[in-house]
Amino acid sequence: MSEAWQPDRGHSRGAERGSDRARPRVASQRLGLTRRTDRPRGHQGTSGAEAAIFAATEQLLEREPLHELSVAAIMAEAGVSRATFYFYFSSKYAVVVGLLAEVMDEMFDSVQPFITRDAGMTPQEGLRASIQAGVEMWLRHRPALRAIHEHWNTTEELRSLWLSVIARFTQALAEQIDRDRAAGISPPGPDSRALASTLLWGAECCLYVAGLDVDPSFRHERDMLEPLYVIWNGALFGAAPPAVDGAPWGP
Repeated sequence: MSEAWQPDRGHSRGAERGSDRARPRVASQRLGLTRRTDRPRGHQGTSGAEAAIFAATEQLLEREPLHELSVAAIMAEAGVSRATFYFYFSSKYAVVVGLLAEVMDEMFDSVQPFITRDAGMTPQEGLRASIQAGVEMWLRHRPALRAIHEHWNTTEELRSLWLSVIARFTQALAEQIDRDRAAGISPPGPDSRALASTLLWGAECCLYVAGLDVDPSFRHERDMLEPLYVIWNGALFGAAPPAVDGAPWGP
């Protein structure tokens, strides 16, 4: 390569728009499904009050964990009444479910450079672009994603939606693994779904720990970019990653 590789090179806006047309948005549909237990009716997450509650919750989660966060604090931060809050949400966990539903498609977009590679993009370039996009997405929604990591398996309101997110990612990644194996790009290996699931859960745990600043090996989620790339590249393609002229990761 004659110049420093940029993580999103080759993944044009036109390609994104084409992918969007082929892949219908599901966030509003999913959000409606998650609100069936809310009272007094389902909502689409588009009202000013809901937006204020979402924003307030993310701001508060920057400062305190979800298990210590009260509905009263969310109402005060959002500037809404108790009646307004409970009109839209049954609990603070329902708010986090709504936040997850809002970003589901953005999360899935992060893997598109790898699973819908442009003709001129190598698998490694697509992989690097997807890892970078995934890390940046995590950073944009760190408070909500951290809360989900901590509570998804203990809160039924979060469990079903989070597992559906992982299942969606796993299916897409497994299908790409199968395509690459069939094309001779990737070597034979373990069951593609098992491999995809292992990589996804591992990356999610690594990003969570990196954001806590508890391990001196990585003080920030972006410190995981190169290690995750090496792990994924080795698992998917069975080799050390090719040189990229020492190109740094994007900011």
